[in-house]
Amino acid sequence: MQARKMFVGSGLVLAILSGAGLIASLPAAAQTSPSAAPATKTDDDAAEFAKLDANKDGFIDKKEAAMEPRLLTNFDAADKNKDGKIDKKEWADFQKNKDSMKK
Repeated sequence: MQARKMFVGSGLVLAILSGAGLIASLPAAAQTSPSAAPATKTDDDAAEFAKLDANKDGFIDKKEAAMEPRLLTNFDAADKNKDGKIDKKEWADFQKNKDSMKK
């Protein structure tokens, strides 16, 4: 009986200590690394271009632009050199001016 009380009591103590350790570690885990730089708009634009460039040829054609309705609607305006595809420079220009484009 005494062994049982000791076993249950030590289990309770271990559970309390584990919970306290978990709570103490939460603030440390929530901190970000000082070396991690915040994402910039340019990084987001490059990632979106890469996502739309399904065949990874460095261009977005009309078929690939179908995944982005605003781009498809304004494809001809975004395709400045009228070659039927949007390169990274045209994409950057489109991103700068997309608020003035048709929705």
